[in-house]
Amino acid sequence: MVKKTLAVALGAMLMAGSAAAVEVNQGGKGDLLIAPLFMVKNGWQSELKVINTSVTDSAVAKVVFHAPGRSDEVLDFLIFLSPGDVWTGSVVENADGSVGVTSADASSITVANAGGCPAATGTSGFRPTEAKFTLPVSAGYVNIFESRMLRGLPVNADGTVSKSAILSAYSAACLANTAIETDDTDNVLTGSVTMSNPLNGNKLTLGMTALADYDNLAYLTVGGLTTFATNAANSSKQQVEDALWASNFAVPYNVSAGNMSFATVTFPTKETFNLSAGSQYAPFFPAINNVAADVGTAVPVGYDIRDEEEHKVGTVGCAFSPCTPDKTVSLPREVNIIQFIAGAGESNAGQVYTSSFTKGWANVAIATDVSDTRSTANYNNFGQSGAPALTTYIHWDMTGGSLQGTWQYAAKTYAPAAN
Repeated sequence: MVKKTLAVALGAMLMAGSAAAVEVNQGGKGDLLIAPLFMVKNGWQSELKVINTSVTDSAVAKVVFHAPGRSDEVLDFLIFLSPGDVWTGSVVENADGSVGVTSADASSITVANAGGCPAATGTSGFRPTEAKFTLPVSAGYVNIFESRMLRGLPVNADGTVSKSAILSAYSAACLANTAIETDDTDNVLTGSVTMSNPLNGNKLTLGMTALADYDNLAYLTVGGLTTFATNAANSSKQQVEDALWASNFAVPYNVSAGNMSFATVTFPTKETFNLSAGSQYAPFFPAINNVAADVGTAVPVGYDIRDEEEHKVGTVGCAFSPCTPDKTVSLPREVNIIQFIAGAGESNAGQVYTSSFTKGWANVAIATDVSDTRSTANYNNFGQSGAPALTTYIHWDMTGGSLQGTWQYAAKTYAPAAN
């Protein structure tokens, strides 16, 4: 009797704890992907890969490019992924200075930019002179939302599913307003972003952050605004923030001769252009009365600089080390790139001086706030201090005669509350 009681109780706990909550899937698969950085211009170009890991069902996803300063949506389009399909798109600078997306992938179908249900037919492929944005953007981030899975589509003689068949089925379901249920958005997408610069041989690859159980419930369309705050989805922006909530990011650096180190901090839920609507993170809002009338304030950050022997550079009473005691340094943009520099100097939002240290690590302490939103009753970070941020570090080693690059996510602290 005791064993049965314990088993029932344990089963109930597991069922309660496994209730669908948006969370980062450490296995790299989900129904929402985020590329925290892409770069173009000055020789840079970026390649996006999106994979449908389902070998039985097709998927439609929306790719949304955001500018780095206010998260303005500068370009969006749909991709149509057959079972086991990989979509590859290159982000390049056009001859006229605009930024375009090109893809020779058969998953690419250009459909009408109408903001409604897509037409049942489209034009195969992308042309970078047409699929482009003209804002002066040289970097930004990308969100990829799974719109829905499509099952039971006809299989060709060679075993493939035609992209035109996926588009046609998606268009028909959208026009019929067939309800999208939570089990229509499987956690099957994975992806990566590769930034390269043929002018100097730089090349960096990073896996996209994969969020599971975002559970979009709306037909996402070309030209329609799709953000965490405005899209008609089952999951709120606060739930995405719960999933990204973390603190005390650890960034290694090496600024000895022939080495360069950078950190990147992306706030994908800040969405300044939309007045940070729906965010639970107080530092995204103005300090005066915490009113969203002048959203766009910078987020304070502190950096504790250490060498490899645990020695620390710092000034007592300073919000950012090293700096003067009365100076607070903040991250002003949705995508922030920070360079570590050897020697003395006054650090700012884009530069951190390491004094006499050439190797070590920095504790990136982004201003924390206490989460006040429950994603589910039994699994969340309710009451935990943190920030909804994606932090990476980039290192280049030029000492061996060839350029070696590393791009990884920074280690972070995150302890979800039990209840």
